[in-house]
Amino acid sequence: MVFWYRPAMKATLEIPDDLLRRIKVEAARSDRKLKDLVAQLLEAGLRASREGSPSPTLPQPVARRHGIPLTAVAIEAAIAAGRE
Repeated sequence: MVFWYRPAMKATLEIPDDLLRRIKVEAARSDRKLKDLVAQLLEAGLRASREGSPSPTLPQPVARRHGIPLTAVAIEAAIAAGRE
């Protein structure tokens, strides 16, 4: 029997203080390591996003007065013109 060792990748994340406190409390309450609980929560969140809700759709373009759709290119052009 062959076992593959898959080392974990280290990452630095900025987590809001209140959220981190709640995760630490849950880890202590359930007698789990913080890193294990965070990995489990991330996995559950990814699974829920794949299974549950469909990908968000982009809003429809806003029509200008003359009925021409307002595109990203037109918006960028207007912003650039305002800088000049």
